Amino acid sequence: MIPSVALTYSLVSGLMASLLFIAGMFLEKNKKKSRVILIWACLFLAGSFAGLESALWSEGYNMFDLVLNFNFPLTVYFIIWFTFIIWLFESRKERKIWVVLLVLLIITTIFAMNCMNCL
Repeated sequence: MIPSVALTYSLVSGLMASLLFIAGMFLEKNKKKSRVILIWACLFLAGSFAGLESALWSEGYNMFDLVLNFNFPLTVYFIIWFTFIIWLFESRKERKIWVVLLVLLIITTIFAMNCMNCL
């Protein structure tokens, strides 16, 4: 039961992230508001990844082992999303934002890999 709840959470969060990315890229013309919407989209995307990791963990799989051992579809999924975020902020001349998000991602990943039950 828990994995289905986590997967549903992940799906809803991923859908919200996608909608926020669309709104931030195309619908909002104010650059400052658009930046805030895109940052929220990244946070919802992180929530989607966390839900996916939680669902896999409760089923006995370690998502980090799957990605680091180069499970091709899962690895490509994450690479495409991260490349999209980098491209999006670079095209808007906002390198500082994606660098901060990357540092936070690395810190969270290191913490999660070393203490899976802490999360």
